[in-house]
Amino acid sequence: MKNTILLIVLLASSFVFSQQIHVRYLKVLSSFTTTHEDLYIKDNQVLSIQDSVIVQNKLTGDWTMAVNLDNGRKPSKEYFVSDLNNDTEKHFFFTSSIDGRGFFIYDKVPKINWAVDEKQTKKIASYTCYKATGVFRGTNVTAYFTKKLPYSAGPFKFYGLPGLILEIRPDNMDHEIWKAESVDTDDQNKIVYKPQFLNKDKISLKDYVAAKEERMNKIFAKATNSIPSGMGAHVKNNQRFTVEQKYEWEDNEAN
Repeated sequence: MKNTILLIVLLASSFVFSQQIHVRYLKVLSSFTTTHEDLYIKDNQVLSIQDSVIVQNKLTGDWTMAVNLDNGRKPSKEYFVSDLNNDTEKHFFFTSSIDGRGFFIYDKVPKINWAVDEKQTKKIASYTCYKATGVFRGTNVTAYFTKKLPYSAGPFKFYGLPGLILEIRPDNMDHEIWKAESVDTDDQNKIVYKPQFLNKDKISLKDYVAAKEERMNKIFAKATNSIPSGMGAHVKNNQRFTVEQKYEWEDNEAN
């Protein structure tokens, strides 16, 4: 009898992991705009795609393209490629662009030291989810995950919980928020989990962050110069408006 039960459990687990999972998240990109991010999981492979389409913000009712600071160019889709694991760090490869130039970046992301509170639950996309808190690259974050989907994954670069993350948000921001709108456990889309980005320049994460902040500082300087003299306004350089506030090499440089 015990052997029969064990066999049923193993077969059920095998079935779950053989299916392709598709989670569609609403992402609050800024105080004004939202987009979508689509997460796909199959056979230990993970691919997350942040859409290039900016949609109306469902939280405020406002709409703007103010987040597009790339000289008026249409935003491009961003891809986050990884594998399932629950190790102390995870290897991500992701795409981005600066001033119209496409980049392919490698990032080794440390696992968040999660604190799980199973007394705090909420329903998201029909799944019962449990609360977890932690610190991701200098930002306190709160996540909700479901044990019904036993994948250590989530949107963007989040992972490390005993179930799929269906909602995550910084504790002190009104943006960089992800919440699942739908979950398909038998998705039939044909997904290339290890896409080739031959048209993009390979760059280290550190060099990418430096180039991105140099570009943003030029924008801030232009904004400051457009403010009438005498108003005393100043835009601070090197501001980070993302959930990634402090990178690992900055901890080492501070010591």
